[in-house]
Amino acid sequence: METGKTKTTIGFALIIAAFLCVIYLIFRIKGYAAMDVETLSDEKIAAIKESINRIVWLSGLLIGGLMGAVVQRSTFCIAAACHNIITTNDLTQTRAYAMALLVAIVGTQILYSFGDVDISRSSFISSPFTWLAYIVGGFIFGVGIVFGGGCASRILVRAAEGNLGGLVTVMAFILSSGATLWGITARFRIDYIETLRLNTQNQYLPNLLSFVPLWAVIIAVGIILIIFMLTAPKGSPWRGWRWPLAGAAIGLTVVLAWWINGSAYKAMMHIDQFAFSGPDDPMLLQRWRPKSLTFARPDAEAFRYIILYTGETGINFAIATVFGVLGGAYIAAMFSRTFNWVAPPLQQFKYNLFGGLLMGFGAVVAMGCNIGHGLSGISTLALGSILTMTFIFIGAITGAKYINWRLMKEL
Repeated sequence: METGKTKTTIGFALIIAAFLCVIYLIFRIKGYAAMDVETLSDEKIAAIKESINRIVWLSGLLIGGLMGAVVQRSTFCIAAACHNIITTNDLTQTRAYAMALLVAIVGTQILYSFGDVDISRSSFISSPFTWLAYIVGGFIFGVGIVFGGGCASRILVRAAEGNLGGLVTVMAFILSSGATLWGITARFRIDYIETLRLNTQNQYLPNLLSFVPLWAVIIAVGIILIIFMLTAPKGSPWRGWRWPLAGAAIGLTVVLAWWINGSAYKAMMHIDQFAFSGPDDPMLLQRWRPKSLTFARPDAEAFRYIILYTGETGINFAIATVFGVLGGAYIAAMFSRTFNWVAPPLQQFKYNLFGGLLMGFGAVVAMGCNIGHGLSGISTLALGSILTMTFIFIGAITGAKYINWRLMKEL
């Protein structure tokens, strides 16, 4: 019993230490943004740029590791948050997602208000409103997470725990997302799905609701989420510390990811004034655009980085987060002695394969997964992310109903 308490204490200490380390790295970058560039030589500027790049991907490893460890120990899963509404009638995971969403929204909007991250430059806000892509991609991804056995982060964690079904889902997800990004299904996505769009200047909800102040939007969303969490019945697992803390920690990883990338974007624009003409410079946006956690494109990029290492330009934040999730989940599983090689039944393998293929295609079509749109995107109050997550919920519920129907039919 004492050993278990000691391990829990050590685990908490390591997680807190990792959070503090990321904050330290953020202030390292902010220090670069305050330097007097007039006195710097070209060699010094090049060294600082390399240092910023290294700090960003190291932060990606740490933030990904934090997410992996928290998800592994808590079994947090947005897929379960969606389909448990009808499969188990247990809203514990849904409330944990609500807590993560509350922390992510409030934290991100505070950073934006204080100028620490310019979310208007993020892909969630500045992308065209491709409404059909959000609807179709979100729905297909939602169905996929039910068959695949977990959300985009959870399948990585399951693979790191030794679950071979999770590994099949991950590999199918990578294959399908890569094909939809660069390969055989990319043409269909570009020529047919992404062509239908609305002409909106940006997708920031407070701008679209210009008659409502930003603070009113945040308070309204916060009240809804808090009421939902407080209405948990007596005896619910939510009425402890594990689930609220897990949800808050996941939300905080999203905020930290925005903070480090937002700081790097500002620092690069300040340090290398001759290379970048301004905040809209394509060179600046292509590499340093403010971003947070997502796994739609990064999973495929991480696999490409592994197999094309000598031909790649180097590791970036997105790739590092994938490796971080795998590493953090593996360490947490080994530390808690929950790592175990598990081979699901053949039928489940088929579901894992099918679900992973749907997830990869849907996530790329929608330009984000349940973490990308469902947490990072909604934290920016982007309309497209809200629409996508709505259809991920609908897709997950549809998939769960179908599986229940199949099970009842086989009885």
